Amino acid sequence: PKFSRMQELAVIIQTGTAPEIKSELARLQSEPGFQSPAWAANLAKLAQVLETLTPSFKVFALGGNSKLPFVAFSTLPGVTCPGAGECLQFCYSFRAWRYPAAFARMAQNAFLMRFNKQSIYALFSNIAQNRPEGFDFRLYVDGDFANVADVEFWMDALTANPRARAYGYSKSFTEILAFNSRAGVWPKNYMLNISGGHNAPADIVESVKALPITRGECIAVSIGRKVKSTDHG
Repeated sequence: PKFSRMQELAVIIQTGTAPEIKSELARLQSEPGFQSPAWAANLAKLAQVLETLTPSFKVFALGGNSKLPFVAFSTLPGVTCPGAGECLQFCYSFRAWRYPAAFARMAQNAFLMRFNKQSIYALFSNIAQNRPEGFDFRLYVDGDFANVADVEFWMDALTANPRARAYGYSKSFTEILAFNSRAGVWPKNYMLNISGGHNAPADIVESVKALPITRGECIAVSIGRKVKSTDHG
């Protein structure tokens, strides 16, 4: 039930008006499952984002970790993934929702992508200015291009900041192809991995493969059990 309520808020953040989002968050804050100190504090910070249209959490992960040692951007999974298919059954991003700060940070970024993209653009440009040697950037560790406007936003940001060496996994093929038809020019510093578990027919996948940004496919294969970290390698 708690996860379902978080999903409901995620849907409203991605599809509702600003007043509807504020109302839904207020309802979530009043429910018994979200009264712990960690949930109360992080949801209060998220409420501040809705009021000020400015970040209360870090928009970009800067240091990364041993698996993702680069600058990274994430948003809400599922509701921003129009190309999602069977991947929703095993999406690792939802596991992070156990942590209040992780969920609230994803929610913040999804909200800002809808209502104040410029704040994200400014922070990204600042990272580029502070890293004249260049930097590796993973676009969408969690979530995806929700629409063609998101694709256009990020391609403009990458074109304006060529020091970023960007790549990402995506299954928002319709949105990517729509941008390609509209603009026809891709930044030289972005590479795309086609993400498996999508809902696209073969002809759409082939069209994406033919784009100059496409590096290859990442194909998810079920092995019939959950893999433990000790199984890696």
